[in-house]
Amino acid sequence: MVNRDFAKNYFMGGGELFVKLPGSSVFKYFAQTDDFKVNFKVDKVEHKNSEGEVAVLDMEVVKEVSAEVHFTTSDLNKEILAIVFGGDYVENIQDSGSVSDEEIDAVEAGGVYELGKVKVSNVVVKYKDGDNDVEAVEGVDYSVNYDFGLIEIAKDGALVGKDIKVSFDYAENRVVEFRSLNDVSKEVSLQFISHPTKGRARKTTIHRVKLSINGDLDLKSPNDIAKVSLSGKVLKDTSKPEGRQFIETIEV
Repeated sequence: MVNRDFAKNYFMGGGELFVKLPGSSVFKYFAQTDDFKVNFKVDKVEHKNSEGEVAVLDMEVVKEVSAEVHFTTSDLNKEILAIVFGGDYVENIQDSGSVSDEEIDAVEAGGVYELGKVKVSNVVVKYKDGDNDVEAVEGVDYSVNYDFGLIEIAKDGALVGKDIKVSFDYAENRVVEFRSLNDVSKEVSLQFISHPTKGRARKTTIHRVKLSINGDLDLKSPNDIAKVSLSGKVLKDTSKPEGRQFIETIEV
């Protein structure tokens, strides 16, 4: 055997994904990813010479070269959920406060009514019995979803058909609202930094990617952690020099 001056560059390990969102000039950590792959596709036109007894390939022309990214995550942070829902999000701060005797007319059996605030507490529901205000019984006449400020009227309780008054407190809380289907394919920049157990570390930057959900989002996932798969077409970045307009990788 000849003596080869060649180091085998095997790789095994993980890595972290960073993203530069529209309107931003810096990369930020995106999410914990279960995998991250780049799929390359070469579309070719082939010609076969069939003049002989056996047809032989005598010409091949590359028609199109493309690449896609694919990754899966169970980290459903607000940036990922905005992409999943095909839109964006806004954050609002709800200041703490109280509401006294908010009126809801003629409540229906089984009806769910919004109080207009989240993270509520100390809910008191009253209704008129003749000239008297009577306090309804939680768990008998109604139930409360305290996270989202919802009151559900019991089907056979004392409140059915009555005008009610609701008093409650609400806590300071950050509320994230997702707006759906107004930006179903978001253009981002991605950067993946490997953390090898074996092999050399790499930083791979994909300058332009049209990213969108690839599959389903399980809104109900009682037996496993919900995951989403995202994919995107890699686009050419003409602001970069030739050879660095799609994907750049640095190995150290």
